[in-house]
Amino acid sequence: MWFIFDVFGIALGLLTWLLIGFTDWVVCKHTLATLFASTEPRIPWLPYTDAGCIVFFLYQTLIFFSFISHVQAMTTDPGTVTLSKPPQEFQNAKWCTICRVGQEERWKPPRAHHCKTCKRCIFRMDHHCPWVNNCVGYSNQKLFILFLGYTAISAIVTVILLVSSGVYWLWSQKSMAHASSPGSFMVICSGVVALVCLAAILFVSDFLQEQVESIQQNSTLVETYQRTHGERTNFWDHWKSVFGRDWWLWPWPFRSHPPADYGEPAHPDQDGTPWGSREEEDSLGIAGTEYEEADSTMAEDVSATAGARHGSAPRPRHRYGGGDAPE
Repeated sequence: MWFIFDVFGIALGLLTWLLIGFTDWVVCKHTLATLFASTEPRIPWLPYTDAGCIVFFLYQTLIFFSFISHVQAMTTDPGTVTLSKPPQEFQNAKWCTICRVGQEERWKPPRAHHCKTCKRCIFRMDHHCPWVNNCVGYSNQKLFILFLGYTAISAIVTVILLVSSGVYWLWSQKSMAHASSPGSFMVICSGVVALVCLAAILFVSDFLQEQVESIQQNSTLVETYQRTHGERTNFWDHWKSVFGRDWWLWPWPFRSHPPADYGEPAHPDQDGTPWGSREEEDSLGIAGTEYEEADSTMAEDVSATAGARHGSAPRPRHRYGGGDAPE
């Protein structure tokens, strides 16, 4: 099993599980009990009406998928480059001077980057996310997106249930002057969960939008700073390269992507703006170009003409600072 021993990442991962569990407990113990209380439940260990049981199981499904997606994103190899040498027909190879097989450097594919935390070259590395204590790369980007999606939906549903519970309590009171107090502990717990869910909606939705734009542009966050991108065709081709060709596998939290194409070129953006300071490299958690070694037989760099030949559209405003997505 893949696991990164990083204290900060482990702490944030455990905090994520704690928040998911606490939210689930508050909703089941207080919110659903207020909305769907029953003295004669059909299921003895669920003190809810039939409608409440349906809501309970649907909510548990969302929480379960959010939790499992997080665990999978955390414990799945994000895309370690498994080939130590490029194919014989591959030209202009570069080598990572940090990753080694014995005394020899390992091949660094055009769309791979060395993560300082994972200590490996990760194919199509987007960024290292401490919340999942792992890199987000080619092999677990789907899992990361599912975690964001299920978490956002769960947070929205939780807020709806909390608001509905409050409205129901107010509506059920015959007179506010003689209304019974809901209990300070319940109010505090519900308030904390509401704040956590609202923050999660804002935080997760922004990340989810960036991930969709990443697929749309076929460009990772690291490549955004490097002003490069992969082969661009259309959104669904890019989507299937991450989620796989079979649509019925898309919602399930396990890998379903096609085999990695390490030879996929990284095309420069049209503007040709040079990237990157050392500070940017550090903020992304990658080892910079000073740890790359070009092939001694490398011919003249033809990446600029390749970029012009394949073309590249401007990036969306939210993630890249203006422009439209490719068709």
